[in-house]
Amino acid sequence: MKNIILFLGFILYATFIFFINSNTLLLVVLLLNVLAMLVFHVSISGAIRNLFKILPFVLFTVVINCILSDYQYAILIGIKLILVCNITYTYSRTTTVRGVADTIKRLCMPFKLVNVNPDEIELLVCISLSMIPILKREYTQLKDACFVKGIDINIENMKIILTKLMISIMKRVNEIEESVIEKGYGEI
Repeated sequence: MKNIILFLGFILYATFIFFINSNTLLLVVLLLNVLAMLVFHVSISGAIRNLFKILPFVLFTVVINCILSDYQYAILIGIKLILVCNITYTYSRTTTVRGVADTIKRLCMPFKLVNVNPDEIELLVCISLSMIPILKREYTQLKDACFVKGIDINIENMKIILTKLMISIMKRVNEIEESVIEKGYGEI
């Protein structure tokens, strides 16, 4: 029950941030984020490193919003994105893939009434979330291989790189499918 409350609180909190228009309220949210990090013993330096990783995405969003709207709105959107990414980082550090999958399974229990199997949803969520680090590692290995071969990662070479990445992903998916079938789960 605690995980369900934590998950729903995280979803509502992250959604609420995008409806804030007051600078003072955004400052309160920032303080709440820092307080949550302290309560859950999340590394502040890790959160700052994560912030630098997402900064290009945030800056890109700010630039697009500057073009489509005014700069004040664009900066507000950037701040909201940083706050949401920060609380997402905190949530990801306080729970496991299995914990998230189990929480979603419990939330999907009412769907049994319409013949939806929550166990299958749990398995799909668990596999999906577990694939993210694998995809990241595959991309890093592919990027390093391109660097060693002297291939620049640019638009012209993107077709080759994406093809290799997709082939690698399909191999991983086949391995997961075989593993699931061998463990007696049944055909996917």
